[in-house]
Amino acid sequence: MDIDTENSRHRIVMGEIEALRIKRQQKLVDRPQPSLKRFTQQELNDEAFPSYKNLLVGRTRRIPARQTIINIAEYLECTSDERNDLLLAAGFLPIQTELYGRSLERALEWAQQTMRSIPFPAMVVTHTQDIKGLNEPFHQLFEIPLDRSYDGLMNRVDLHFNSGFPIRSRSTFDKASFKQWEEHIINGIQAFKSEHMLSRYDAWYQKLLDRVQKYNACEYLSVPDVGGNVDQIQTILARMESSGDLIPLRYRQVSISAGGRLYPQIEVFLPVDSAARTVFENLGCPVDCAFV
Repeated sequence: MDIDTENSRHRIVMGEIEALRIKRQQKLVDRPQPSLKRFTQQELNDEAFPSYKNLLVGRTRRIPARQTIINIAEYLECTSDERNDLLLAAGFLPIQTELYGRSLERALEWAQQTMRSIPFPAMVVTHTQDIKGLNEPFHQLFEIPLDRSYDGLMNRVDLHFNSGFPIRSRSTFDKASFKQWEEHIINGIQAFKSEHMLSRYDAWYQKLLDRVQKYNACEYLSVPDVGGNVDQIQTILARMESSGDLIPLRYRQVSISAGGRLYPQIEVFLPVDSAARTVFENLGCPVDCAFV
């Protein structure tokens, strides 16, 4: 890289960083920063990049390494777009964690077509946890109404917490099932946080947290991650077709990714015990082929 190019890139990168830093400072006027950050040049130097002041005064014009740029973006609480703009300004490839545009549309089309051909209860979920399709066995097993108003508007959070759906009440019918349901919720939230660590300042991520708060379920957001394997088997009261009675059955979820990324996913529900096999058979599911 020649000197003029190096100087030009130095100015661009420093301009991007300083613009973001000042933007964060200005927000402090309207609301306190929960972590007590002040977003000063000295603080950025101390917290994210010890040579930042040298860059500011021109003692060095060497562009920081890619990981350093990412560290600076983390300190500045950048959204995915802001972080990628900063990486591009520094001459690095952006971090593409999710599918967008036509690539997402094609992946969703494939996932929805595949879901409809699966003879077990299944749904399509995006990285924002929006549900983009439920097949007929899912509607029957979980008794979710075939209401077109739900299309594109239902989220996994709604599925678990909305009292208008029977899933929560039928998954928490005694102490053991309630404990199992809570463990599943906590494990799912922790897995979500881990998967989307780099997106936690994005608007869609914050909107999802607001959705959890709407159901007064914030206590599940702050449970510490203790690690270890969590039993993925769940229990729910399901209706016997012959008698109409509700009986407890056990099932597990299997995830199938589409489009070369973690999301969109097809979530498939498989029977675990004899009661589940009976109910699934009534739904027309070939339980002899299920991975139980």
